[in-house]
Amino acid sequence: MKPVKIFHCADIHLDSPFSLLNPSHAYKRRLELQNAIASAINYAGNVKSQLFFIAGDLFDSEYVTKETIGLLFDEIKKVPDCLFFISPGNHDPFTDSSPYALLDWPKNVHIFKEKERVELDKIGVDVYGMGFTAPTYNESPIKGYPTLRSDKINILVCHGDTTSPLSNSGPVLRSELEASGFDYVALGHIHVSDGILNAGRTSYAYSGCIEGRDFGETGYKGAIVGEVSKSGVSLKGIRFSKRRYEAITLSLDGFATSKECVDYIKTQIKDYKDDTALRIILEGSVPEGVIINPAQLGEGPLVPYYIEIIDKTLPRVNFTELESENTLRGVFYRNVVEELDKEETTDERKETLTLALKYGLGALADSNIIDF
Repeated sequence: MKPVKIFHCADIHLDSPFSLLNPSHAYKRRLELQNAIASAINYAGNVKSQLFFIAGDLFDSEYVTKETIGLLFDEIKKVPDCLFFISPGNHDPFTDSSPYALLDWPKNVHIFKEKERVELDKIGVDVYGMGFTAPTYNESPIKGYPTLRSDKINILVCHGDTTSPLSNSGPVLRSELEASGFDYVALGHIHVSDGILNAGRTSYAYSGCIEGRDFGETGYKGAIVGEVSKSGVSLKGIRFSKRRYEAITLSLDGFATSKECVDYIKTQIKDYKDDTALRIILEGSVPEGVIINPAQLGEGPLVPYYIEIIDKTLPRVNFTELESENTLRGVFYRNVVEELDKEETTDERKETLTLALKYGLGALADSNIIDF
């Protein structure tokens, strides 16, 4: 029996809002997400993939633009010899008002709803799958299928969660994977791929998302491509993301001036270019009045296209002297500390007051804090 060539992706979230970014950047990222799935389908066609699996959350919600649907359908129709199998997930469940129910999909697309088996006898493969019909699914997506045919390559495509047996997003147990008998289980829901894993003789994997959408999805993203046979799998990850999100933490302890701080940060981010959105978490103590602005770090192809600074530094001042100062700075400091010392002050308010102290002292030191 010949191996079957597959392409496995998931968690594409087409038409995501990208709400962390400004409108122009958000629009650009939505286009890049569309381009990522278009590139994936084109790649699958070029390497002659026979089966293309989308293991849930193709869309971010029930709302999908006409432009996105048009692009998706056009790309799918370009590879008529490749069969597409889609298992709707928790973000894009198969409901009466979903794109899955309302649209006339290309002929080479099969969308799972109930648990079922699709028999592809010409290539010796049975594809099993199920789709969410609501945002939650408390049952196992691994069990409950027709008895596997031992003389076929058996593949399951589903959205499910291996992180918790109490998950309401299709809890998946390793013991279920091991007992399932599937040759390969193409999973979606977890946006990070740990590569190809094994439970007994069953191989399984999360492809991860195809394009990161925020700082919770760091690194380059992509899909899984290769062959599945009765004797095992030969699969690898392929990058399709145009950009990546990354986060780093830097300590500014010991620097005496704003310039020293900025120069140090620049040396630490030199490996991140304009394909990266970078979150920089600043810690430690800095000279009074030092506030780092993303604009100070430059722009262009050698700098991240988007920089977010989370400033957790504290001003390096003599608080003992400040407390007794008969100045506006001293009055300001004493008022903030009085609020911080109150028993009813919540942790959230303490965090706000600490920031107020930092930026207030910065303003009183004639620092420009207009951007903060």
